[in-house]
This record gives sequence, C-alpha cells and structure tokens, in this order.
Amino acid sequence: MKKFRVYFDKDTEQDWIMEMSNQGWAFENFFLGVYTFKPSEPGEYIYQIDLLDDWMGDKKDFSEFMEDSGVEVVAQWYRWVFLRKRAEEGPFEMYTDIESKIVQYKRMEKFFLVILILESIIFLVEFLAAIRTRSMALIIATILIGLIVMILFHNVLKCKEKIEALQKEYH
Repeated sequence: MKKFRVYFDKDTEQDWIMEMSNQGWAFENFFLGVYTFKPSEPGEYIYQIDLLDDWMGDKKDFSEFMEDSGVEVVAQWYRWVFLRKRAEEGPFEMYTDIESKIVQYKRMEKFFLVILILESIIFLVEFLAAIRTRSMALIIATILIGLIVMILFHNVLKCKEKIEALQKEYH
C-alpha cells in the first residue's frame, strides 16, 4: 500500500508510522512524500526517525552498525533515516536521556535554519524578479517559496520550543 503525506515534524511523522504499524502495516520505503507499507502483524515493529549529523560515511557501514544493535535501516532520505526494530525484542528509542534529546533537536534546528536562510534568499530574489517582470509564473513561484519559508520558520520555532521544554525538564 502507498500513502502520500507531507510532514514537517519528525515526531508527528514517527507517530503516524507507528500508528500504521499498530494497524498491521510495516513501513518499507519513502520517496517524495510517498510512504510504502506492506501487511504485517499489528505492532510488529517500533519505528524511529533520526537526522544524521553531517553523515558522509558509507551507508553500508552505518546499516551494519545498526543491524549489530538489532535495528534495521528501512529507508533514508538525504540525512533523514528511518529505522525499525522488532517490538518483541524490547523497547526502541534512539534518545533516552534529556541531554541527547536536546542535542538531537539542536541538530534539527540547525538543519532547518540553514535551509531557511537559503530559501529566504531565494524568496527575496524571486520576489524582486516577480515585481520587476510581473510574470505570473514568477509570482506563483514566489508564493510557493514563501510557503516553504514559513514552514521552515515554523519548524525552527518548534525545535526551539522542544529544546526549551527539555531544558526546563532537565533543570
């Protein structure tokens, strides 16, 4: 089964994949918003999504390392990696302590902030071109890029909120 979804929040996406797993659908692949599932036993797998930190290594080495830990790399999209473990093998959480969760959200915040800056520059260039030429195609492109900028800004704010909440919990 294939389902199309667009998520901008890792936690919400991960919760949805877990919900699908609990309904008897094992996540198998991801490409451009299309999630592929196959039938499985309800709750057979526990899923985690992670953003790798400037990972430039060999995908095979990473997969082998995870498999040695009983974790399967299901799919990867740039630096985002989808992982799963059989539920019968016990709990599976990538980040169990508050400090590592803070580090994870700071890494995500930095990732989204870099893209936000780049998209903002592109937005400005498109906006100026759209004003100068009054081209409908450029106006539409500017609106779409503006939406992307707003989504990225929202993601940066969400990461900041999660970091602040975790820091309060830590102290």
